[in-house]
Amino acid sequence: MTYRALLRRLEESPFKSFRIRLVNNTVYDVFDPGMVIIGLASAVVVIQYERDEQGRRVAGDWRTISIGHIIEFSDIDDKEVRRRKRA
Repeated sequence: MTYRALLRRLEESPFKSFRIRLVNNTVYDVFDPGMVIIGLASAVVVIQYERDEQGRRVAGDWRTISIGHIIEFSDIDDKEVRRRKRA
């Protein structure tokens, strides 16, 4: 996988939530493009958000992944997206 492939997926219009699967079978769900920061060889994926005192969403936890370890992207079911956005 390349950083360009990840960029293409994040920049699709309209954006569709997707799952990143790594070679060790770890998965990360991406529900909006702001959840991922891309570098040339690695990416930071937000895995948990928190709300600050003004109610703004901020990253609470994240993982740095090697882009070379990504083996596939897969779409996430719309029902799962709606359930996660309510949380």
